Amino acid sequence: MSVFDAFTDITLNFSDLIGTPIINEEKNKVGSLTDFFVNYEDIFPEVMALQFKKNNQVFYVRWEHILSFSRKKIIIRNESPIGRSRTFPKICQKKTITNLMISQFSGQAVEYPPLGKVILDRQIVDTHGKKVVRVNDIQFIRVGQNIRVTHAEIGMRSLLRRLGFEKMVDFFVKIINPNAKYLTGNLLISWKYVHAIPDKTVHSNVRLNLKNDELNNLHPADLADILEDLDPHSRDLIFKELDPEMAAETLIEVEPEIQPMLLKFESPERVADIIENMGTDEAADILEDLSHDIRERIFENIEDDEIQEDIQELLEYDEDTAGGLMSTEFVIVKPEHTKSNIMQIIQDEQDDVETLYELYVIDDSEKLIGTCSLNKLLIQKENLKVGDLMTTNDIKCLTPETHWKEVANYMSKYNLFYVPVVEKDNTLLGIVFIDDVLPWLLD
Repeated sequence: MSVFDAFTDITLNFSDLIGTPIINEEKNKVGSLTDFFVNYEDIFPEVMALQFKKNNQVFYVRWEHILSFSRKKIIIRNESPIGRSRTFPKICQKKTITNLMISQFSGQAVEYPPLGKVILDRQIVDTHGKKVVRVNDIQFIRVGQNIRVTHAEIGMRSLLRRLGFEKMVDFFVKIINPNAKYLTGNLLISWKYVHAIPDKTVHSNVRLNLKNDELNNLHPADLADILEDLDPHSRDLIFKELDPEMAAETLIEVEPEIQPMLLKFESPERVADIIENMGTDEAADILEDLSHDIRERIFENIEDDEIQEDIQELLEYDEDTAGGLMSTEFVIVKPEHTKSNIMQIIQDEQDDVETLYELYVIDDSEKLIGTCSLNKLLIQKENLKVGDLMTTNDIKCLTPETHWKEVANYMSKYNLFYVPVVEKDNTLLGIVFIDDVLPWLLD
């Protein structure tokens, strides 16, 4: 006899099943279905047990003890062992790698929370749509003698179903407009794209797994948009799981008012690791919004003395000036350097340079004496000195006190993608790139 002899549909919804009476073979009522326990290690989780209530007490029965499953009733064996708990004990056989991840290691028993508690009415990250949504219902599918979770459902129709109004609304919509998109427009998100964010009551056993390729492949700007749409608790859960490099790239893209909030509960050591993975100008912008004491503790944990010194110098300038906008990561050369020398310098410093179009030639006093485009250098012979090639007349540059509006006007006037920033004695301090000015123009 099949478990589904009394059930012909292939798909079923969570909301349609809740409240279904559970009876034994002698037709005595055991309780009413309230939730499902699933194997979160699976990409499409299999149901392992049913949670039910009787006399306001919570119990569970394992799936293997179910004889018949339908929307009208669920029949279990007379001798079925009944567990009394709000969670389900599961032995982890392996370290999990899927979207809902068990934090303990293999061979250890963990208490799984019920599916509805984890996912329903909660914010989730839809990595396919690159957005944050709220789940109204869950879709299952029959697979052999079991059921598996396949989709999270969002949108108005799933909400009406949860509230018990779907059939009534469908009836009136069919009268008014039989071809209405609403009638066929169930909004489903494949479970493999669902990243559930547990609330504060579900934190010890299930946590978000950000090692999944789907999230790793998100552009930092998309991940930043997702973080901005989340509540502070969920935002912190995601950000804490990012490696320092991804955290740095994402933090840069997040709205400035949210940046301090993301760093608020991070350790100085963790923040220092993040800071070392971003440009010095971007790091200075972020650190400027933190208190002096917090900044000092972060600086104590930055291992690269040069990065620390560059950031501290940038913090001396107002953020809306050329000094506050400029980057200190660029390639400088001496006039006696040959093409071969310069190519080796570029190779050695490639990880520290964000963008490379122009070479800046300085003398022994670090004063800017010329510029040379990289394109111009590449077509020259290996032994040619850059001093014989550089442009020395009418070098376009600005002082660090120049207001960002003047910087933007200056770059627009001369069609510049970058402009050097120098002291009055022509000592080279940094470079302002067009993307440093764009956020100010957009605001």
